[in-house]
Amino acid sequence: MHTHILSKIEASQATFSTAFHLNIPQHIQFLQPGTPIWDDILPRLPPGSTACQALISERILPLPRPSRRLLVERFWNGPENLRDSIVNGRRNEHCLIRPYHGRRKTGTQTGSPRRSMLESISLRNYPLHIDQIETLGLPAHEYANAMADSLAFLLWVAEIDACDVEFVLARPRPRYGRLLPSTNKIHSTSFCHLGTHPFISGPLGPHAQWILDFDCCQKLLMSADGVRLAAERFWRNDPFYPHPDAKRERDTALWEVFKDRFLETSGKVMALKDEAVRRLPEQFIARIVETIGVYSKGVPSA
Repeated sequence: MHTHILSKIEASQATFSTAFHLNIPQHIQFLQPGTPIWDDILPRLPPGSTACQALISERILPLPRPSRRLLVERFWNGPENLRDSIVNGRRNEHCLIRPYHGRRKTGTQTGSPRRSMLESISLRNYPLHIDQIETLGLPAHEYANAMADSLAFLLWVAEIDACDVEFVLARPRPRYGRLLPSTNKIHSTSFCHLGTHPFISGPLGPHAQWILDFDCCQKLLMSADGVRLAAERFWRNDPFYPHPDAKRERDTALWEVFKDRFLETSGKVMALKDEAVRRLPEQFIARIVETIGVYSKGVPSA
């Protein structure tokens, strides 16, 4: 599925606007248990690890130390003398942010984001809720537009259901390819994204949206049945997308931004398709609204 999506990006680059912020890790190599490169990999893994079938893909570069410090100082209520150890701790070096536009983490009395009272805090795959995004002054509308572009691409170009995909904020991809260890080959990242402009607003500095985890994705039928399945997948995912059942005016406005951009982008990428297929994006949005409260989070069992 990963390579299928990358091939669709490569074929679509000429028709997509450079305003898109869609980054997918490059597929590098699929390993079998007998692949020689395991001799270099196994010494770097925990004791007892053995060769197996595995996918090597491009590493998503984590956010730098200033971003880690920002998260700790704004959203952790532990002792100040422990902050440096958390910011500089090895387990927090791989700091990726999961932007949750469909959920708030709001204190019941103050209306502001709750500060964690836990003894420690993990910055790996850190969930950043929409009220925290607002508190930091990050570009929520830009993120929503990027997610809308990404979802339109996955549904109508890659023609997959986007089941359980993840979005993270991380450093932008380096501009040039780089040498792969033990292969003496340069791998190019030129066809792993649509658009090269990072987000530059807010205190995180230049950063990018990445999409990963396509293991649960399946082929999507371009039909009413496909629309129903895609809407279910929308609701069962973690709350990355803005939701239409928002209780606050700002959240409702963010849903409208997402919806309008999704329909606009869908219209562009489906312009040459049959009329019946071009109606699917509107049906998809309508189905999402119709099924508010119907589905619980999580991937349904097969």
